[in-house]
Amino acid sequence: MTDGASLLRPYGVPAGATAQRPSWLALPVSLRAAIEERLGSAVTETDSQGGGFTNGFASRLLLADGSRVFVKAVSSINSPEVFASYQQEVAVAGALPECVPAPRLRWATEHEEWQVLAFDDVAARTPQRPWQLNELGIVLDMLTPLAAALTPAPSGLPKLDTTADLDDAFSFWRRLAAEDPTADAQLVRPLWFGHLEDLAELESDWAALAAGDTAVHFDMREDNLLLTDNGQVLVCDWNWLSLAAPWVDLVGLLISVHGDGLDAEAFLSNHFLAANFDPRAINAFLVALAGYFTEAAARPAFANSPWMRTHQAWWRDATLSWLALRLRL
Repeated sequence: MTDGASLLRPYGVPAGATAQRPSWLALPVSLRAAIEERLGSAVTETDSQGGGFTNGFASRLLLADGSRVFVKAVSSINSPEVFASYQQEVAVAGALPECVPAPRLRWATEHEEWQVLAFDDVAARTPQRPWQLNELGIVLDMLTPLAAALTPAPSGLPKLDTTADLDDAFSFWRRLAAEDPTADAQLVRPLWFGHLEDLAELESDWAALAAGDTAVHFDMREDNLLLTDNGQVLVCDWNWLSLAAPWVDLVGLLISVHGDGLDAEAFLSNHFLAANFDPRAINAFLVALAGYFTEAAARPAFANSPWMRTHQAWWRDATLSWLALRLRL
């Protein structure tokens, strides 16, 4: 058994219960009044959504007129980074073409220090983990038309980061190789120290090898997906949208498939988006992601997101495990 294979373990993050979100009644009275005024109806019931890793308000609201809506809100004072991501989501979600399978943004507004987004409410659920083959199949099938709809990136979208713009955030191995690697020995297993220069070299190429003109979600995982009763797949949370190669979302998703013990290589080789792909490009992207998750998982815990580091550590290990398999380590 390789060191990489030994990293695999069940995804121990509780589905739908990872976020500590304020309830409807915990929001400021003036904010609730502003939301109800914009909705044109009073809120009679709420269903707080516990998925994700931010501390923003996120709830399915039943209104007095019998309609439903999904509302998100976050304070720039309490959560400035999340606030910025919500603003990016406003810019992206409002400009996605109709053919993109995503919940429709009805409206967005700022009230005092709060950013508020209202989406169509969708009767749906997230895919199960570990991945079930039938659900995985329809998700993988969705990725091809999604990439087609977003290649080239639609003109109405805001200016998007390229892989070159993201390179600094995905430079862990290069920085480690340039420093004293023993100083961060607790972050990296012994196997990887023996290949540190190779990892740094691969990582240095990831931005060029993964470059492209497709607007990719860049955070394609099961808690950002919704399965409707009629078998449709909708993609949520578009705040990482970037320009890259169309296979980037496929590879990102397949990390969790490998981590759940399924044959990610088989799904990769049989998928349209990976046709004629350069294996080195896939490896370089996995190296970059592995470094990102390694560094992120070692940061101090978030008081308002107790499962974030556990989540990142699992993705670190799943990425390293798949990488070890592909590099035959």
